[in-house]
Amino acid sequence: MVKNLWKYAVIAVLLALLLVLAPSPVSTYDAFAEIVELDLKGVGMPINWDNYTSDTHYEDPSLTVDIVWGGRIYDTNYVYALVKIANGTQIRTAMAGDQYSGEYTAIGSTIGKSKNAVFAINGDYFKHSDHQNGFMVRQGKTYRNRPSKMWDLLMIDQYGDFHTITEPDKDKLAAWQAEHADLEIVNSFNFGPVMILDGQVTRDDFNEIQNHRYIGTHKEAQRMAVCQLDKLTYLCVTSEGPEDKGSKGLTMDQFAQCLLEIDEQLTDYTIQVAYNLDGGSSCTMVFKDPEKNALKKINAPTNPKVRYLSDILYFASAYQE
Repeated sequence: MVKNLWKYAVIAVLLALLLVLAPSPVSTYDAFAEIVELDLKGVGMPINWDNYTSDTHYEDPSLTVDIVWGGRIYDTNYVYALVKIANGTQIRTAMAGDQYSGEYTAIGSTIGKSKNAVFAINGDYFKHSDHQNGFMVRQGKTYRNRPSKMWDLLMIDQYGDFHTITEPDKDKLAAWQAEHADLEIVNSFNFGPVMILDGQVTRDDFNEIQNHRYIGTHKEAQRMAVCQLDKLTYLCVTSEGPEDKGSKGLTMDQFAQCLLEIDEQLTDYTIQVAYNLDGGSSCTMVFKDPEKNALKKINAPTNPKVRYLSDILYFASAYQE
């Protein structure tokens, strides 16, 4: 019996090592899961609601979203989201009812739900009666090729990188495409203005832009901007407006200062490109409802008004569990 004790001792040590070295099932993901590239015509991976670890954080191996509340400038509240993705197919767009023509619209959370969006914001309201021009590409399909100097252009390529043309026309667009023949424009927006480019504010006075009346640059209003910080890293910023309790709203010049204030708060990043999207009551930021497993508009919590949208920009999971 004594001779066999060493065998039991060795077995006990091996079992102890296995317990120490084996990965915890709580803190690791399925070894057989993978990060995939999403189909242009498809949707995001099904949402795992457990990946929303709080009211302000989502995380899976392909996507993280952090919502930051509490910012205030010019007597106006603002909120922003820092988003990181694993590949360029995860920054996507969707139309209400998947329809380009007609006047079909829907609330942002409904459009987001149909695409398995983890996080979404409003787009440029391309169906508005005053918004019939522009170079418009959505999920790789070109719907309009009428660039207009009235609408600064944002283009997102297959790698998820942002490109802009200020006061575009067909010649400017053709020249850009010739210089970037290796890039595929997957999504584009016609609104603007381009507010920050290469880390610098683009104008001293945003009230001077050609389309200031429609965009309401000098009006105190809700605002929405989408920004690229780094490769596959983005920032979405929205401010409250005069319909929100305790907030006045921001002019475009003030919104630029809001973006610069946030830029100073980002310890690891600098805003490289910032682009203004549709504002007013269209400003929509969609994330998980704190009360249940569903998507909900989370910004402007004191404003009961919810505008129906024609389109959203959204981020989807590419983690195939």
